[in-house]
Parts: sequence; C-alpha cells; structure tokens
Amino acid sequence: MSTLPALEAFLREYLDAAGGVWEEVEPQVYDVLWPDAAEPVRLTFDPDALPEHPAAHLLTFGSSVLDELLERAHARSRVGLAYLDDVPPATETVARQLHHELRLPDHVALRLDAARPLYVTHTLFWFEATYTGDVREQALYSATVDRYYGRLVRHLEPLLDERRLSDARLWPYPDAPSLPLSRAYAVARDRVVRTVAAEAESRSREIGAAIARQSERTVRYFADLRAELRERREKAGAGSDQDESLRLRLEAVDREEALRLDDLRRKAALRVDLRLRNILHLKALRLFLTAQPVAAGRAPVRAVSLTLTWDPVAGKLDAVACPHCRQPAYELQLTARGELRCPACADLTKQRHP
Repeated sequence: MSTLPALEAFLREYLDAAGGVWEEVEPQVYDVLWPDAAEPVRLTFDPDALPEHPAAHLLTFGSSVLDELLERAHARSRVGLAYLDDVPPATETVARQLHHELRLPDHVALRLDAARPLYVTHTLFWFEATYTGDVREQALYSATVDRYYGRLVRHLEPLLDERRLSDARLWPYPDAPSLPLSRAYAVARDRVVRTVAAEAESRSREIGAAIARQSERTVRYFADLRAELRERREKAGAGSDQDESLRLRLEAVDREEALRLDDLRRKAALRVDLRLRNILHLKALRLFLTAQPVAAGRAPVRAVSLTLTWDPVAGKLDAVACPHCRQPAYELQLTARGELRCPACADLTKQRHP
C-alpha cells in the first residue's frame, strides 16, 4: 500500500497512465519525461531540495507546474459535467426552518440580510484498486467533495440518475467560489486510501491465515516424506548404491520444500495499486444567506456576519463553518467576549479566559 503524499502519488500515477517516464533521483526529487517531450525535466516536492537542485521545478499547490500537470491529466481522463437543478425554496421558508437546524444561545437571534442562489461544484472521484496476492481482484471506490466547503459528502451519488441531471444549467446563477481541483483530489484520495487500507488489512489477514494453513500442510507432507526416505536408507545400509540415491533424494526434498514455502510466502504478500478512473463535476444549486447575529438580551454580540447555505437536494441547512476554526457545526455558543464559536472553540476560550 502506497504511503506517498497525494501529489507525489498523483505524479507517478499520471505518468504511468499517460506513457511518460519518471525516475526518483532521491526522496521527493524526480527526473520526469512527459509523454510528448524530448528532454526530461527535474521536479521536486521538497523546497529544501532546491539549493542542491537549482534547475528543479517545485511541484506544490498553486505552482504553474502543478496547473500544467492537472491540465494534462484533465485532458486525458474521463471527465464529465452535469447540473442538478433542484429549485431552492423561498428565503422565508428557509428562515422559518433555521431555528430547527441551528442551535444558538437563548438570547441570540439571526437577522437574514441577503439571499442568493449559486451553483456549488461537487466533484465525484472514482478510483480503481487492484489487489494482487494469491489472486488478482479489482474494486471501485468513490468519494465526493463539496468544493465550496472542501468537505466530503455522501448524499449526491445516489442521485446520479440521467432523469434528474442535465448537461446545461437551467438558471442564470453564477458559480460559488470553489476549492482547486488539486486540493479536492487530495481530500478524496485520502478518504479512499483509508478505506482501501482497511480493506487491504482485512484481505491480508485472510490471505495470511490461508497461507499459514497451506504452509503447515506442506511442512507436514515433506516431514512425512523425509521420514520415509530415512527409514529406507536405514534398511538399505550405509555405503550402498541405494543409500546414495536416497541421500540425493532427501536433498532434493529439502530444496523442493524450501521452494514451495517461499512461493507461499510470496503469495501472502498483498500488493495494492490505486489509480483514478473517472471524474464527474456536478453543479447543484444552493441558497446562500448572509445572517447577522442579534442580541435579544443584555449580553453583547460582536457584529460578525455568518454565511449560511441551504441545500435543496438534502432539504436542510449545511453545517455552519465556525467563525474561528472553520470546522462544521450545527451549534454555536457565545464566549465571554461576545463571539460566536463552535462548542470546541468556546470551551477552549473559557479555559484560557475563565
């Protein structure tokens, strides 16, 4: 199972699939020959390696080299685009449901200042895992990334029905800000790698148990064979022609046992190869609401607006990004300074400022 960082693994996978060539000069430093190039280039994922390799290009998020690599991969891969045009509900309808979805302190309310529908891009990644051990098997795994929040989502894949999808947007609304494809890929691949690693561990245990049983039977078989040959040697007598022949057969039995056990050990070693097969960019409408916290009691509330999003497909409010740590939450608490935070951040603030 590969433990390479996502970008490094992606470079290798792309070149293997596209017919290019790569050579690891040293850890995180590669000589790469693109499929359509005549001369190799040197790439590195480690900024500290640049002084020793001044001609190398740094491959990292935001670099022009990575953008070029993604464009090449995008041009080769099976990439689709579809729209899911569920109509967002009226703002008034959403406002009435917000208090059921989002928990706020008793004396804090939200005033909705603006609402705007936008298309949010969700990218679905399909990966193919090949398990090679005593047998060779393949399996498909998928992961969907909400590229506005950078979160993994599960509810869209069951909706991939051509009767619900279209190849053009129905409404004249713009796209919401979107996480770069490279980062979405890293999120999806990390999720699939964890799933594949768990599956590989389970398969390894099963293969190991089966191989152990076969090895035990093999050892018993050759032990019985050796015992029989030794008994025949004793009856033949030392120094006889038959004794020499039986001695050579015993040596051959030892060699054959070692070969069979070595073959079983090789079969017990499970190899896993993971590669990207397909991508689908699914754009779905979402209602964006700007909300202002308002104090309904004496405790002050700092005037920090929140962006809430309502998902018409799921029919619910998306988890709110905590104004401090940006982690998703359906509950916000008020700190002593009048700041709204998720429960974890609010508890941390109380510990620092009792």
